Amino acid sequence: MMAAHILPTEEEAIYDGRSAALFAVLAGVSLGLMTGGATPDAASARPRARVSIVIRGLMLIAIGLLLGRLLVPVAVILDTYGFLFLIITPLLFAPRWVLATLAAAAAVCGPALVAILARATVDGGPLPVAADSALVVPLAWLTGYYPAPVWIAYLLVGLLLARSDIRRVRSQVVAIAAGATSAALGYGIPLALGSPVEAHEDSLAEVLGAGGLAMLIVGLLAWLSNNAPGLAQRGLRFAWPLATAGAMALTIYAGHIFVIALARQIVSVDGFDTGAWMNGWFLAWLAAGSVVFAVLWRIRFTQGPLEYALTVMTLRQKGVRGGRNA
Repeated sequence: MMAAHILPTEEEAIYDGRSAALFAVLAGVSLGLMTGGATPDAASARPRARVSIVIRGLMLIAIGLLLGRLLVPVAVILDTYGFLFLIITPLLFAPRWVLATLAAAAAVCGPALVAILARATVDGGPLPVAADSALVVPLAWLTGYYPAPVWIAYLLVGLLLARSDIRRVRSQVVAIAAGATSAALGYGIPLALGSPVEAHEDSLAEVLGAGGLAMLIVGLLAWLSNNAPGLAQRGLRFAWPLATAGAMALTIYAGHIFVIALARQIVSVDGFDTGAWMNGWFLAWLAAGSVVFAVLWRIRFTQGPLEYALTVMTLRQKGVRGGRNA
């Protein structure tokens, strides 16, 4: 993520687009695990779960829009991320076949829908939108850098993985095989035809490629944790600082955007080229600083600051009940 935001590249790098797709698939997995995993929450608990996810989505939208006002050269994903949470909330407890069908429909039909909706942002289009219109932000969620009609497919795939019990070896093997096949088809066929897939082109080929790669990674790591427990435990001990940073991904995400904005302001004040410092050294310092911050914070607290705020806002909701006696 940080590499995609910081390193200046004239050509596409391996992390471009694919890190964001993995981020979205993991969001779907997380939503599934938060709501019962392979055994979804009972009907009486579902209204509260939905309210929790809606509040979480609204908070992500607010954080994303605030970060966007920092005017950094980064396509902030959080507000679109929150919007996707709102879209997926009614589908949290849908049967697996429904999730799979809707994911396939988004992958196939989403790109065409985005192209149709994009015409609304063009002067003279069917729905001309002024630059200061209240519709600009919602349209950006539908047609922007992470268009919801396409990106909802990634969250649905993640939710499907969680509902299929990604802890089971059979599900892990299916995720590995299906992910590898999807990635091979998505990236391989266009490459053979002389038109390789580009990051954020939001085509069927990219959804198959990036989504399949994310499935492969999730399935493979879950399989290793089950079938190579010794290796997994040693790896976890070795990678504990990274895991600690990963446990507060929202804080690290928002924090690194703020640091980039602050650094750009300092460099601009000093009169230097605002893009000259965006290099590997800055990436290394920012990544290392993020991990150090996470480790020091974890010594005293169990959650990152923004993660704690989400917990307080979403897990302490009262008065939401299900059933006939509600």
